[in-house]
Amino acid sequence: METETTETAIQDKLFKPKTPLGRKLWEIRQKIVASGQSLLGWEDVEKELSERRNERAQNIE
Repeated sequence: METETTETAIQDKLFKPKTPLGRKLWEIRQKIVASGQSLLGWEDVEKELSERRNERAQNIE
């Protein structure tokens, strides 16, 4: 799992989403960070997607 670094924390304060979707995703991210939960890295996201797709495929059969 990815941990926040000082550089990431600084970038987070400077980032301003420009679209409604971007603002919504940013809000969700901020809530996750505030809760103390760690963010998923790309490998973790790919693993979770793979697991979910496999589960869905098994439910269709």
